[in-house]
Amino acid sequence: MNGIVTHSPIPAEPTGPTVSVVIPIHNEARIIERCLDALVSQTAPADEIIVVDNGCSDGSAEIARRFPGVRVVTEPRRGVTFARTTGFDAARSDVIARIDADTVVPPDWVARIRTDFRDPSLDGQGGSAAIAELSPGHRLWFGWWYRGFRVWHERSIGVSPMLYGFNSALRRDAWQKARHLIELGDAQVSEDVDVTIALLRTGHRLRYAPTLVVQARLFRSIDRKKLSRYYETDSMTLARHRYGNRTRWSGRIT
Repeated sequence: MNGIVTHSPIPAEPTGPTVSVVIPIHNEARIIERCLDALVSQTAPADEIIVVDNGCSDGSAEIARRFPGVRVVTEPRRGVTFARTTGFDAARSDVIARIDADTVVPPDWVARIRTDFRDPSLDGQGGSAAIAELSPGHRLWFGWWYRGFRVWHERSIGVSPMLYGFNSALRRDAWQKARHLIELGDAQVSEDVDVTIALLRTGHRLRYAPTLVVQARLFRSIDRKKLSRYYETDSMTLARHRYGNRTRWSGRIT
């Protein structure tokens, strides 16, 4: 078995909360078209798609503007923390869904988010991932690798359930209530950990949704320098919030 994930598609539903999808991009011309193709082909279309142009110089933003329903906003300060925050602040819908430029969502992804957030007690959720590099076409293979990483990472940092940026969603009012705890500047923070902790500290209910699966390019993060940097910024983020695994607290505390 290759860890294949199959499920019955959720049909389009006209009712439920409105959904904005936010995608930060920096020079993603090679991959953004496939990402947006999947989003504009949903069984239940998103109410808006926001692409955040974070200093692109390769035509990525121009490609995004060609897609119907896509709104491009500009964030000149370089870094995903700035781009994500600008996109979240620009969102107008009840729910803000977040993916990366190399994420490819299945046709019922928005419908599933809309269905899940009919539960008024749910404030945010993180989905699962198949390895895009090993999943041809629309297949969702090797999800076990991501699940293993998720378990390890949550235990290491003492934060659960994590909302990773390549597949997550949260209520806009939850974002607005937690936003004052958010740090800006990629050198000082792990943005996924920062947002998750901010939501938990402000009393919001989060959950992991294992059946909300996307294709994500996970292997590009398997680099010794990147992993070392992530470990350091994870620790700095935990220390800043004074949250999670205390043995990991290190770095500048503000």
